[in-house]
Amino acid sequence: MTATVGYHLGLTSQARELEQESLPLRGQLPHWLEGVLLRNGPGLFEVGGYRCRHWFDGLAMLQAFTLREGRVGFRNRHLVTRTLEQAQRSGRIEGSGFATDTNRPLLKRLRGMFHPNLTDNANVNIVHLAGHAVCLTETPVPVAFDAHTLETRGVLPFTDNTTLHMSTAHPMTDGHSGDLYGFGIQFALTSEYLLYRIPAGSRQRRIIARLPVKTPAYMHSFAVTENHLILSEFPLVLRPLDMQLTGRPFIENFRWEPDRGTRFQVFDKRRGTHLGTCVGEPCFAFHHINAFEDEAGQLQVDLAAYPDHDVIRRLYLEPLRRGWQEPACGEAWRFTLDRQRGKATRNRLAARGLELPRIHAKRCSGRDYRHVYGTGNHVPGALTDELVKVDVRQGTHLIWNEADCYPGEPVFVPRPGASDEDDGVLLSVILEAATSTSGLLVLDAHTLEEQARATLPFHLPFGFHGEFLPDQR
Repeated sequence: MTATVGYHLGLTSQARELEQESLPLRGQLPHWLEGVLLRNGPGLFEVGGYRCRHWFDGLAMLQAFTLREGRVGFRNRHLVTRTLEQAQRSGRIEGSGFATDTNRPLLKRLRGMFHPNLTDNANVNIVHLAGHAVCLTETPVPVAFDAHTLETRGVLPFTDNTTLHMSTAHPMTDGHSGDLYGFGIQFALTSEYLLYRIPAGSRQRRIIARLPVKTPAYMHSFAVTENHLILSEFPLVLRPLDMQLTGRPFIENFRWEPDRGTRFQVFDKRRGTHLGTCVGEPCFAFHHINAFEDEAGQLQVDLAAYPDHDVIRRLYLEPLRRGWQEPACGEAWRFTLDRQRGKATRNRLAARGLELPRIHAKRCSGRDYRHVYGTGNHVPGALTDELVKVDVRQGTHLIWNEADCYPGEPVFVPRPGASDEDDGVLLSVILEAATSTSGLLVLDAHTLEEQARATLPFHLPFGFHGEFLPDQR
């Protein structure tokens, strides 16, 4: 496959909002596929005088693809937040962005150590919290929205007194209880990692464990098994006072210290006991693929990993729009944790790289598994130009690609009553650069053969994460 047009349209703003009951459809949807695919990600990179410097700072936009009776409907809405309103009103934002300078004076930055001004630009993920659909980013500020109309309902505060300055945008749902597990960081002279559980139907974070840390690491996600919680401390670390003194955007205060290695902090899931630290070779990852306890009782932690943190630099908008030749995805790495020796050994699971990994979560999350799906990069400089399915047991892979098509995160939807792990479909929002449009791609998850494609009348900026909500039968 040779790219002839390029992915750059996916990094331009989309101000238009649309509601359409039926999109043009090629192919045929499976008769059992009925529900809504909700997506979250940047919608606007410029508002008035405000300009994002990094892809991760784009202002949030929600999308909904409705699949019913063989048709695909669509609507999108910008998430109405304080951050968006500030940008519209004054051309600047006050809360801390990921990599966009807020130009706060020193006194305000020092006050922020105790009274942080956290962004509500919840542009990363979608979860359900106490019966509400909410958008999340890496601050503990969930923003609720109507899952049908996509109208913003506002910040949905937690009902506890825990103060966090950073939290994961990827809480993990317990498939049996419906409880959510998450982690956050309190920045101070001696910071703390906090692991917590939110009981189903509640908004109260119940602290499971605390771990003091002098130089906290940047961690976007974490791992949960049937009996353990695992924090993967990559050697990208922060001295919290620097964040207040330098005036640099959040991520630019972190330093790469590879001699630290990657430190896996293991906790008992129920008692909160810190069971030990396993150190492996240095790496960086945004996303965990999965983790589980194997038959010998060893912990296996799978990551979409990079050898260092340079991927963050490559995702600033200016170099990303300009183009570069490095691959745009990580590799599937498995770390085997030996808690007796405090060691973590690594092996690569497949030759094909991937990012934005998804598995059959309801069946396999926290358990041994076989298949992972993700975006991939085949032509260097073409960003995410393919979808990849990796068999982590055999080390083999399948791919889907098409000239001038740039797919997003593939969401796996199992076929009702299926017995095989990969019996279902993948849903991915794709940019069709040659026609300046986006659409919804439906692939057979077993073969990666295209089953259907619905096309929008305009492009959507590249997004991050979402979920499929099946209709209640």
